[in-house]
Amino acid sequence: MVKYQTRTLPIFIVVDKEILRKIEGYYLSGLFDIRVEAQTSGKRMDSSLKCVFLISLVYCVVKVNSLTLTQSFENQFILFIDDQPLIEHNGVEPAIAVGSSDTNFTEDQGNFIINEDIFEKIELSTCDTDQSGMPTLFKARCYNAEYFPEIAVDVVVEEKDSTLFRKFAVINVTHSGRDRLWFRLASNSTEKIYGAGEQFTYLNLKGREFPMWIREQGVGRNLSSPLTQIVESGSPGAGGDYHTTYYPAPIFLSTWNYVISGKQKRYSILNFTSPTRKEIYVHDNQLTLNVGTAANLMELVNGINLEVSRISPTLPDWIYNGAIIAVQGGTQNMLDKLQQCLDNGVKVSAIWIQDWAGKIVTSFGYRVFWNWRWNEELYPGLDSVISNLAEQGIQVAAYINPHLNVEGDLFLEADTLGYLLKNDQGETYRQDFGGFLAGTIDFSNPLAKQWYADLIQKNIIEFGFKGFMADFGEYTPIDAVAVSEPSDPYEFHNLLPVLWASTVRLALEQSGTLNSVLPWARSGFTGAQYFHSMMWAGDQNVDWSKSDGLPSSIVAALSLGLSGFGLSHSDIGGYTTLNGILTRSEELLLRWAEYSVFTPLMRTHEGNKPELNHQVYSTNETLKSFARLSSIYTSLTPYHQEVVSQVSTLGTPAMSPLFLHFPEDLETFEIQYEFMYGFDLLVSPVLEPSKTNQEVYLPSSRWIHFWDDDQQVVEGPTSITINATLGKTPVFFRADSKWAPLFSDIRNRFNY
Repeated sequence: MVKYQTRTLPIFIVVDKEILRKIEGYYLSGLFDIRVEAQTSGKRMDSSLKCVFLISLVYCVVKVNSLTLTQSFENQFILFIDDQPLIEHNGVEPAIAVGSSDTNFTEDQGNFIINEDIFEKIELSTCDTDQSGMPTLFKARCYNAEYFPEIAVDVVVEEKDSTLFRKFAVINVTHSGRDRLWFRLASNSTEKIYGAGEQFTYLNLKGREFPMWIREQGVGRNLSSPLTQIVESGSPGAGGDYHTTYYPAPIFLSTWNYVISGKQKRYSILNFTSPTRKEIYVHDNQLTLNVGTAANLMELVNGINLEVSRISPTLPDWIYNGAIIAVQGGTQNMLDKLQQCLDNGVKVSAIWIQDWAGKIVTSFGYRVFWNWRWNEELYPGLDSVISNLAEQGIQVAAYINPHLNVEGDLFLEADTLGYLLKNDQGETYRQDFGGFLAGTIDFSNPLAKQWYADLIQKNIIEFGFKGFMADFGEYTPIDAVAVSEPSDPYEFHNLLPVLWASTVRLALEQSGTLNSVLPWARSGFTGAQYFHSMMWAGDQNVDWSKSDGLPSSIVAALSLGLSGFGLSHSDIGGYTTLNGILTRSEELLLRWAEYSVFTPLMRTHEGNKPELNHQVYSTNETLKSFARLSSIYTSLTPYHQEVVSQVSTLGTPAMSPLFLHFPEDLETFEIQYEFMYGFDLLVSPVLEPSKTNQEVYLPSSRWIHFWDDDQQVVEGPTSITINATLGKTPVFFRADSKWAPLFSDIRNRFNY
């Protein structure tokens, strides 16, 4: 199949037509000097199978099942997977570098300042390839002659069987002599990249870098904004930046129709700033990457989600009875607020009382007392109240995290049993969480893990709670020691939220309540997707900012759905409140609520300073507006159920970017504030105050505006400006949707 001559002469190479198309598109990006002849050769060929091109550099093309290698007679090669460029190496831009650095991780209340001094970086300009394992195995040894044989890196790419991806391979990179590794994958200026866990600011990651280190997301998350600067001046690191997140994950997908999933747990950086490379930098001497391909991005994302998550095909039925309403302050206040909601027609699925275990007051605001048992003084008669409400079809939800306040009896019990993380002196780690000290469960100890799972079962599930927020997981400092086994603190930091998620899952499975009790979590890392039931976007500001307000909750859900977990929601109205700087308005609350109607879960939060924020129950007018929205959410129950089922059975995220559904429409790849909810609804939330009209982009299909009484069909692709008064989030449905009668019925009942 392959023909070649000496480098000094033009050559003809006969290749599969599809390979040529891929290679031509890649080389013509300007990375290589290649000329493709339009005319056919004089030889007789089946044009459907083969084609001919003239090339000015001598390359040998070797098929390796899913892998294709183009290798020059000099120190250059490109390894393709499924005919897309994967690894590119040449002497000018080597695929690999190694080195050394000094790194300091400074933690303060879950915020990390990471300072790194890279004092050595050695580019490995020479790679010797080994094709003896063809057609299923590619090997290369890369080095720098000046440091060889002290430093050498072995790269092994092996094809594996997969039922989820069209082609699948595993890349293993190992080296000796240094503990920092830069591994580079091919790219070009038109490639787009998505994923990296839960990102809040940018959906397309190209042009930026993203550290893989779990932490608080920060307040403001924009170093050029006055708010973030104010927060940073008082507490360095607390303001955050565009990349800070509760849930990073070294997994990303490319518009070249492949996904890269890294297995590293130590600190790493996904660097997409180069136009010609995708770089993975790791604090390690080894790296394992899984590579999967598909015919299109939808199939790719479906494969990702089915591979790494284990979502139940159904969520508890009770969640569709209405919104989960957050209240706190004791039994009587809880019942009063509930009655206020019911009297105004609000559909309530559950009352969420995060302070069920008690509360404390700190400078940040009201905080829960982290001693996970019923506080009978604050919530007298709660056990009976839970039973009585359940008879009315209203559930009660609670709150828990992996930490125990040092003032509580559960801390003393866990400490006595040796179930808490230690410091480097062998003492129980008492960590500052902002106004109080707490210890962290050492989930690497099977006994501690089971003890905490038992606690969840006894004090939450058996008590009668039907849901709970499974908060935190990001604060583990690098000098914390897991005493049950030798551990790498740099790995354990990112691993703890995975262990926390697995403990919650263990409690559900052992109690047989996986399909009746709903926990929602905010932190995670690679592997956590396998255990989570539902995510939420964490502590957004009570504002409209793109970096940390209402808009950021949309990007969070979409990016997480592209990273292996397809069920997410956010605090309606946001959370973070600051005296005189950030307070929630009624308009923000209702705009957030109206878009949350078209998400898997509708749940409010009072915020860290409830008295400063407009609440659902603040006025009868707000209650009536919210009642309408909760009724729409409940009316959509059969559609919600189908969307959730498709997450589990197909792997399609509940909320997904437009480009997954319309990959032929290039406009959709840069749209990050519109999304598809399921396959039939296009949602374009209002993200600015005082807006009454909104321009919506509609991809190629036939669409009907959800709130249009005339049910006029709009042909896409087009942009259309529509009415967007408060309470009517711009939503369109496919004209041929099987759910059109349901959508029309909801419009007829609630179009006021």
